[in-house]
Amino acid sequence: MKIHKIEYYDKEDLWELKPLKLHNNLNLLIGVSGAGKTTILRVIRSLKAIANGSSINGVSWNVCFSDEGESDDEIKKYEWSGEFELIDKRIFISDDSEEEEKKAKIVRENLAINGKEIVKRTESEIFFNETKTPKLSPFESVIDLLSQEDDISPIQKGLNKIFLTDSEGDFEKIWRLPLSILKKYEKYSFADLKESDLPNHVKLAIVYRIFPNEFNKIKSTFIDIFNNVLDLKIDNLDDLDIPIGLSQLLKEATTVSIKEKNVDPWIKNISSGMFKTLMYISQLFLSPNSSIILIDEFENSLGINCIDSVTDLILNNSNSQFIITSHHPYIINNISPAYWKIVIRKGSLVTVKNAKDYHIPDSRQKAFIDLINILEDEEEN
Repeated sequence: MKIHKIEYYDKEDLWELKPLKLHNNLNLLIGVSGAGKTTILRVIRSLKAIANGSSINGVSWNVCFSDEGESDDEIKKYEWSGEFELIDKRIFISDDSEEEEKKAKIVRENLAINGKEIVKRTESEIFFNETKTPKLSPFESVIDLLSQEDDISPIQKGLNKIFLTDSEGDFEKIWRLPLSILKKYEKYSFADLKESDLPNHVKLAIVYRIFPNEFNKIKSTFIDIFNNVLDLKIDNLDDLDIPIGLSQLLKEATTVSIKEKNVDPWIKNISSGMFKTLMYISQLFLSPNSSIILIDEFENSLGINCIDSVTDLILNNSNSQFIITSHHPYIINNISPAYWKIVIRKGSLVTVKNAKDYHIPDSRQKAFIDLINILEDEEEN
């Protein structure tokens, strides 16, 4: 799945994203603090949520994307748009209100495949392939309601390949790996595990136990970055490390340990930079093909050696679409201005422009200086 263009309007928060065109492989969102870079990532995640049945009050969207087949003839291009009503949530003072009454209804929705409209929806009726459907939930998108249909199923599967790798840790250094999950995936192939909706760190723990050859690829990449590391494991906490009062809670706890040169015991309390680098590497290895990977404030917690190596891994990955926010000069300078997306906000209106729109040259040193001048001018305005 590749996203090509997004428009989005939030009537509740009065926030609008003008049409944003994206590259198929790498997009680096650059802008001053508060310009809307992180909000753009949230908008993309909201598309996944809507496609899985979420009701989001007062938003409207229009997104163009494609699903790549085995040949150019099999590429399908989709255009999906819709709008939720705006409800005043202040009217729900009592907790006795029905839960559905608090949800926003969809007032319009359209879906086209290769230019042919297959879904047309109004507030009162839905037409699928020109046939009126039985009455369906007014709170859920047709992507979820009709997910079993052959035309719709690939769309939901594609949008479910949107993954956020958060800067401040959607993951912790210690996490649970229930035995039931481990047993379930013992019978799965590695490809099936990649396609699953499990969190990245849980996938990593399963790969360590069930797919050692694949884990060794991740470990090898990690050791190439941290040359003082000899070995890496993802294993349960030892009983001695668990306080008696927390023994029941942490009995399925999993953590990362490393073996360093000239250090005898395994080290469990690895640095935040090391852990985050491992999560980035795992995301690259364990995400399905044609994923859309969102990374917010890419540089947070990473040392310069990590930034260098992980940036190279991303630049060399052609299977996924990356949408990244960053303020770091090293990252900006090492990614061609052709991939820059300069985010400008004026009031509630967010516009994203390419470097060439500002006549920024391909020379990276000169380009970075021009970018700084542009952002300073915008901040002053």
